Amino acid sequence: MSLDSVAGQTRAKRFLAHLLRTGNLPHALLLSGMEGIGKGRLALELAKGLNCRVPPASETGALACGACEACDKIARRVHPDVVWVEREGTTIKLARIKEVRERCRVRPFEGAFRVTIIQDAQALTEEAGNALLKILEEPPPRNVFILLALDAQMLLPTLVSRCCHVRCQPLEDEQVRDLVMDRWHLSKTQAEQVARLSFGSLEWARAWAEGDRVERCRQVIQRLLDHAQGPILELFLDTAQWVKESEDLEQDLECIKFWVRESLMQHLGMTEKTAFQELDASKARAVQDPETLLKIYQVVENAVQHLRAHANKQLILEGVCLKIKEWLDGEGHRYSFPGWRQDLSL
Repeated sequence: MSLDSVAGQTRAKRFLAHLLRTGNLPHALLLSGMEGIGKGRLALELAKGLNCRVPPASETGALACGACEACDKIARRVHPDVVWVEREGTTIKLARIKEVRERCRVRPFEGAFRVTIIQDAQALTEEAGNALLKILEEPPPRNVFILLALDAQMLLPTLVSRCCHVRCQPLEDEQVRDLVMDRWHLSKTQAEQVARLSFGSLEWARAWAEGDRVERCRQVIQRLLDHAQGPILELFLDTAQWVKESEDLEQDLECIKFWVRESLMQHLGMTEKTAFQELDASKARAVQDPETLLKIYQVVENAVQHLRAHANKQLILEGVCLKIKEWLDGEGHRYSFPGWRQDLSL
């Protein structure tokens, strides 16, 4: 196994491989990017490359053999010199970083390097972050720290400044599609829909591949487009039923945002077809104005924020559907919004 076993991340893999082969790997690395794009796998392969007992020949391009005892232990996360620091609840507390500091006082037990991998580094408390900063300012020999975070801006600036920052990119739709087909045995059409919905994250792809969430998304979009052409009384009756039967209204709103994004990309010529191309073409092309699509997106985003603030679910959904119906109907249709729903208007 090697960095090549990690899907995507071509630039990051090339850069990290160069650092390893030249012996210039810094004592601290920060791998940033959305979840589910391979940051943990990159860290794992780096740990193998640093501690492999039977390094492959340089011409092979591999950084580790993947078969020796050290590589096997690292893959199973039981190597004594590869430390994984994870959240306890919602944060990484000071006590956990103190444990890391104590471990760094002694030499590695088996490997050439001790590798400390801090997952969700953005969850470090301020005290834990400052304690880690002191370690990185005076790094102990034969220790490498790899921080994994969603965004560097979520960490202390001083902590970021002590790390070599490597930005990881979302996976391509084709890469996610192929992995989804292989791991969850979906059809090509289903895998393509999951890939579009996952926005380059295998973690999101896993969530969409479970159960009937993709079909639920299709139903939400179809329902929304049906409202645009139906009587307004039916809209009120259906939104009441919709709220009762929906297990996750916020997820339904995210599906609407996804439809808006797909429609906008198609109108701008960035994609030839949408994830749910089987929807009635006349309805799918109901909005021709990119500016209107952006307004709809903002309306739905505002509704999500109201939902998280525990506003009335039915009023939220009615407000979204009414506003979208107004724009899909075109000029000559205007509906008043009682109470807080006026906030949905731009």
